[in-house]
Amino acid sequence: MLQLSKFEPEVLYAFPFRNEHSGTYVYHQHDFLELSIMLEGYSDYNVEGQWRRVIAGQALLFNPGIHHQETQPPHTQSLQLHIGFRHIALPGQAPNHLPFKDALISLDDYQAEFIANAQRIVVESQRPTVFGHTLLIQTMVVEQLCWLLRSLPENSVSNDYTELHQGNASLDQQALVNAATYYLDAHYNEDLTLGTVAATLHVSAAYLSRTFKTIQGETPISYLTRLRMQRAKQLLTQEATTVSQVAHAVGYQDPYYFSKLFKRYFGAAPTLIER
Repeated sequence: MLQLSKFEPEVLYAFPFRNEHSGTYVYHQHDFLELSIMLEGYSDYNVEGQWRRVIAGQALLFNPGIHHQETQPPHTQSLQLHIGFRHIALPGQAPNHLPFKDALISLDDYQAEFIANAQRIVVESQRPTVFGHTLLIQTMVVEQLCWLLRSLPENSVSNDYTELHQGNASLDQQALVNAATYYLDAHYNEDLTLGTVAATLHVSAAYLSRTFKTIQGETPISYLTRLRMQRAKQLLTQEATTVSQVAHAVGYQDPYYFSKLFKRYFGAAPTLIER
């Protein structure tokens, strides 16, 4: 569950760009998240080898490592807002990863608010010397991300979901599970045990496991394994990565054990994942 009091993404940039010249930009990727929002006109985007046309009112989300490039067709132009950010950790997801199935995201009922707020960011970006400019940009980008997260399938990080699933847990128990979740999200690639996590949070391993399962519906180790497997599957789709490298990247020192666990989790060996 997302603890909103700790939702403080780092905004790397937020700038509008009006593209009035045809041409194709370099194929590239980032080590942070990027939103590209089409406000006027259209352009064509190549995302991991798949081209699609993006029109006004649509947005693209690029998770870290997703290759993309843009082509502005002849005799056309576009106005886009680009936002780079990081330090996002959602429950059950690898750090700095948002679980949209496609880079071209569906905003559904929140499209109007999402686009309206993007327009406000464009206006504010034109007055960098005015008092409070940086703070306002940060605030509006956070609002933009809230509209984005509301459009996630099943709305699994929203306030209402959190409140409905807290049940009768005490505030202290909920705080403990929140802290454990964030710790696992941030340290999943390290050599973790239930004991080390519990010691970090100053509780017994048995109490942590029991409380975590009561609130989350799974044990901390089950949560950690799921998190690692999801990240491993993502890494395995990238070229020039070996099973051994991926195993170490998600916290497993033994590639053979990692392979067995991966096959048990997904029903296929890691070597069979398509690149």
